[in-house]
Amino acid sequence: MEGRLVRLLVVDDSPTQAEELKLILEAEGFEVETAPDGERGLERIRASRFDLVVSDILMPGVSGYDLCRHVKSDPATRDVPVILLTTLSDPLDVIQGLECGADNFLTKPCSPENLVRRVRHMLENKRLRAEGRLKVGVEIVFLGRTFAITSGKEQVLDLLISTFEDIVRKHRELQAATASLEAANHELEAFSYSVSHDLRAPLRAVDGFSQLLLQDCSERLDETGRGHLERIRTGVRRMTELIDDLLELARVSRADLREEPVDISDLARMVGATLQLQEPSRRVELSLQPGLSGRGDANLLRILIENLLANAWKFTSKCEQPKVEVGAAEAAGGTTFYVRDNGAGFDMQYAQKLFAPFQRLHPESEFPGTGVGLATVRRIVHRHGGRVWAEGSPGRGATFYFTLPSARTEGNA
Repeated sequence: MEGRLVRLLVVDDSPTQAEELKLILEAEGFEVETAPDGERGLERIRASRFDLVVSDILMPGVSGYDLCRHVKSDPATRDVPVILLTTLSDPLDVIQGLECGADNFLTKPCSPENLVRRVRHMLENKRLRAEGRLKVGVEIVFLGRTFAITSGKEQVLDLLISTFEDIVRKHRELQAATASLEAANHELEAFSYSVSHDLRAPLRAVDGFSQLLLQDCSERLDETGRGHLERIRTGVRRMTELIDDLLELARVSRADLREEPVDISDLARMVGATLQLQEPSRRVELSLQPGLSGRGDANLLRILIENLLANAWKFTSKCEQPKVEVGAAEAAGGTTFYVRDNGAGFDMQYAQKLFAPFQRLHPESEFPGTGVGLATVRRIVHRHGGRVWAEGSPGRGATFYFTLPSARTEGNA
């Protein structure tokens, strides 16, 4: 090929992509023609001699595989290298490429450097194989289909190397994207924690001065003025609760996990006693299954149980005989813990909203809260590698389930 222009054919049903490839290759000194589909690509190959063909695979009518198969079956063109353009989204692409005799793959979208490097590599291989083309045939079975592979060892090696190169490149890109996403998440968590923390000081000032105004100037305020101040203080308390819950959500996301055996039954007993002391006028029937234990971070699991029991306590507040049950059941996948109540319940069509921050299924006037507690539960369970979900029915209570690694009940050690 020394002393003359190297002639290339680009076959692609996308005019934009075909023109882009042509411009890249012409800038490297190649003479390039294009064909808009496989059928006209074959016509040009039969009418004129090309040193190499670059073809898309997915085209109407004659596909890239079909074009390659015709080129390799014709004694006049079988030595012309064929590079197939593919997304490599399916391992079958590689097998079919080998079966039809393709010399190399180029993954879309391809960089100009990669395109030129592959073309030059294949042209050099063609020159080296000009004498004594090796004929090798073998049948393989893949996905229940039999393929006859007639590519030479050099072609197979080229295909495998190019495929591996693309996989490595995509893996590195994925690693970089994952690292960038993790860094962004850490920055977002740190920002949220900082903002939530810094908001508390001005809120304390608003609450404090509102209280002083009520104490020192109460006689100069009418009932309407005192009502406005009380609403301000109520709003401040509401915002403070929300910030505290957000800070807790940030803490459970950032805290290091310290795994150890945890007595779930004992945790539930202590939390239940605390809730009963906070509302001494209420009598909630709390049923605890003995011997519940799991492996995890004791502090985080305490927060998990606190949120689930507090949720059950709140939504049974309008029941005449409130009942809350903590237990577990053994299944093939391990132990599933549950917290069940006979309270307000919920409509299952909204179940996915339960664990999202600030999502509420009941009006705040009926059941107060910030809507962050169950989001905290989900974050803790996921950090332990477990699952959390819920079942319920309006007016008939709800059951919250969660799993933990290495969990067991009494007698199943």
